[in-house]
Amino acid sequence: MKKILPVIKPLICAALCIAAVVAFLCFAFKPQKSNAENNDKSVLQLWQIDSFEGGKGSRADYLQKKGNAFSKEYGAYVTVTALSAEAAVLNLENGNIPDLISYGAGICGLESYIGSFTTWCHGGYCLLAVDANADFTDVNAENTVINSGKNNYTSAAAMFYGLQNAEYEKPSGAYVKLINGDYKYLLGTQRDIFRLKTRGVGFTVKPVTEFNDLYQNISVVDKSANFSVAQRFVGYLMSHRDDVNKLGLMTESSGLYDDEMKVMEGLDYECKVVAPVNKQTKERLENIIAQSDINMLKNLLK
Repeated sequence: MKKILPVIKPLICAALCIAAVVAFLCFAFKPQKSNAENNDKSVLQLWQIDSFEGGKGSRADYLQKKGNAFSKEYGAYVTVTALSAEAAVLNLENGNIPDLISYGAGICGLESYIGSFTTWCHGGYCLLAVDANADFTDVNAENTVINSGKNNYTSAAAMFYGLQNAEYEKPSGAYVKLINGDYKYLLGTQRDIFRLKTRGVGFTVKPVTEFNDLYQNISVVDKSANFSVAQRFVGYLMSHRDDVNKLGLMTESSGLYDDEMKVMEGLDYECKVVAPVNKQTKERLENIIAQSDINMLKNLLK
């Protein structure tokens, strides 16, 4: 036995060394998990509120697609639910808190649940005519029909053209009256541009730059259990908006359109409602609009 040990010891040491090297190499070259696998599988709840007409398509569907792409890259799931403004506020009051809310400017009831907001797309008001030679110099309350909109302040835009006494029609009916020749002009939004394009009629567009409240914002809810991940999604959305023309809407930059929508891009607006508002501000704004007091409106929106 004593004669065998000197021979076996070197072999055992060599075997142990080989095993150690193999173990090291296996560990060193073990495939690393992707970012998505390393992150916790958080589920972000995002509410989409359509408080004004878009251009085309669904903003909820658009956000869901962005959420799906975000999930593949970061591992956090995003579920998008479309709600009315009233339903969203009622849910919040009852303690049903999402991680993110996408909503239109001027909404009342969200302000106490969010600390800041980011505008991720917007629309705009415009005057439309089916006369290719229209110069819009003769716009008045008698020859113009107004798209009444949804929960946006169309009447504020009308004030700047002296159209507060013009006829208001439901969105689906206003452009029909323009096409039928009942009115020479239509005060509408980017949605009406797409309605006319779909009907295949020629038309002229004049952007309204005096007022705008057609802003789609997104906010992380203060009490979100996934606050940092939700912030990351907002950053992701803001850096992946080059296809927002799929919604018929715009960003602060130009270059998304080469058709009739091109004149609606890159505009500056004299008066704007961008943020959500509290009840007091909402009531004051609506009273000023009802009184058709442009100067007071300008002072409020400075």
